[in-house]
Amino acid sequence: MTPRTEVSVVMPAYNEEGGIAEAVRAVQEHVFTVVPNAELVAVNDGSRDQTGAILDDLAAKDSRVHPVHKQNGGHGPALITGVAAARGKYIFLIDSDNQIPLESFADLWHQVQKGHDAAFGVRKARNDARLRRVLTRVIRVSLTMLFGVRLRDANIPFKLFRRELWNDAQRLIPSDTLAPSIFFAIHARRRGAKIAFVDVQHRDRTTGEVSIKRWKLIKFCARALRQLLAFRTALKAA
Repeated sequence: MTPRTEVSVVMPAYNEEGGIAEAVRAVQEHVFTVVPNAELVAVNDGSRDQTGAILDDLAAKDSRVHPVHKQNGGHGPALITGVAAARGKYIFLIDSDNQIPLESFADLWHQVQKGHDAAFGVRKARNDARLRRVLTRVIRVSLTMLFGVRLRDANIPFKLFRRELWNDAQRLIPSDTLAPSIFFAIHARRRGAKIAFVDVQHRDRTTGEVSIKRWKLIKFCARALRQLLAFRTALKAA
């Protein structure tokens, strides 16, 4: 019998031809060596460059790499698509921009092996534009006010958790959600999941492109806030 997949790494990617091979190599080096029966679900979100072709080539060389190609719909829907395709007992959410070194995966894995339901990274120092750092603080305060939960870095793309946690939350997370990782973190916190928080590094982006900038980012956050309010209503009714 084929052993059950222990960890599914879910990695959305959009126009990352300059760094996607390095992102996959990091998973192979820092996740697959720690958990041999793991897989990488790399979601090509309608990239206009060679990201999809590079992923297909890498998959041909490593059966643990599973590309999923879809029309461009944004990071949130791509992440949801990736989790739906994942087969692992645990899900590990990451981005494809190589900004958070995957050496920290071993620390998260240690925490869930100790009995935690989930382990979330926390960026102590952000190498992002000032606007993004400000919005992170706004999100942190908003989550406390709207949901009564404290999450130091709710939207970090560096979360490891038992699949059952996602299964419990997904019925309340619409497929077009812009930031499903935040919704999931809120749900897990409110359900009393045992979560470990692990400090991780955050470095400058060196390849690819930031798909949401300035005014577009502000409009994105306004729409995300409306979705959060709807999520709060759904949580109360659940």
